[in-house]
Amino acid sequence: MSLLVHVSSSESREIHAFLMDPASGGLELLEVVDVPGTGAPTRGNIPLAWSRDGKVLYAQIRIDPFPLSAFALDPVTSSLALIETQPMPAPMAYLAPTRNGRFLMGASYDSALLTVNRIEADGRIAVPCQQTLTTPPKAHCIIEAPFGGFVYATSVDGETILVYRLDENTGRLEAAATAAVATRPGSGPRHLVFHPTLDRLYCVNEHAGSVAAYSVDRVTGALRELQYESLVPADFSGRAMGADIHLTPDGALLYASVRKTDTITAFRLDAGTGLMTRVGDFEVEDYPRGFAIDPSGRFLVCAGQNSNRISVYALAPATGELALLKRYPAGKRPSWIEIHRRQSRAGHHRPGHAGGGRPPPQPAYALPRRGRVPDFHRGRRDER
Repeated sequence: MSLLVHVSSSESREIHAFLMDPASGGLELLEVVDVPGTGAPTRGNIPLAWSRDGKVLYAQIRIDPFPLSAFALDPVTSSLALIETQPMPAPMAYLAPTRNGRFLMGASYDSALLTVNRIEADGRIAVPCQQTLTTPPKAHCIIEAPFGGFVYATSVDGETILVYRLDENTGRLEAAATAAVATRPGSGPRHLVFHPTLDRLYCVNEHAGSVAAYSVDRVTGALRELQYESLVPADFSGRAMGADIHLTPDGALLYASVRKTDTITAFRLDAGTGLMTRVGDFEVEDYPRGFAIDPSGRFLVCAGQNSNRISVYALAPATGELALLKRYPAGKRPSWIEIHRRQSRAGHHRPGHAGGGRPPPQPAYALPRRGRVPDFHRGRRDER
């Protein structure tokens, strides 16, 4: 089954839609879709999120009036059609549906807010927000635990991970008994990802350029740090601008990106404990703000916010190494990537695992492991 790759580009205010060959990782451009909003380039990124049934893609422009758009995916052509656009109370850095698909959550970096909106049966977003919560400075991520009942959010400058109980019927968030978990000073927690089978949560830290692993208590939602690993060289100084974090679908490998070093670091995860063992550091696109791993765990697609292109890498499951296959233009300042199963004519498919297929082709060349920190004074930098 083919896969769809959607890339949002903040300066050109576009979504590039590609068809991915699941055997080779090759991309074919299907369409370029404008995201409704004002004429000014949107700040930071254009966050994307799929509805849980895989039928609707949400995107927000981070310029007043902060329009949130819903696009329906055509099951035959795989094209996107705008359903509607609604104003939001703040610019969102992150969007995520709840596990039951009934609510859309958002985290606002600029306004230090979390929001919850009801999702209508046709995918439209009900407005106004049914709940708005203030946070410490620079909220950047919000996700529900895979076992349900708890929601976790980050505050970059508050240096904390917030923990909420979720009422799955109403979508209401209430502070958990352990409402905030302090991270290490100077870390700057940014994005979160859960292990698919273990009670483990991983956080990439923006300021320090590091990854922290936490155990998760399913009863209370409490977190306990288990491991902390740097993503930058020992002699690095300044804000590293750690960015994105993802696991392979089988939970065997973890990848995290750092914008100031133009690198993605790979870790192998212990199947029993979830602890990290470093595999290597790989030079990727200029300012790798966002990336995604395909459902088979054999390809990684990375967006270079300063290079204005995306790159597809072969991911070796046995070793965790990345090798460049091909680069593609993707508008101006691409920063968010979603990889999604293509819907068949017979019906809709929820985003999920897709395996099998032939081994990936020989890469164009192997990525160098980091021997030096690449030049990180090229072009503009955007922390939001």
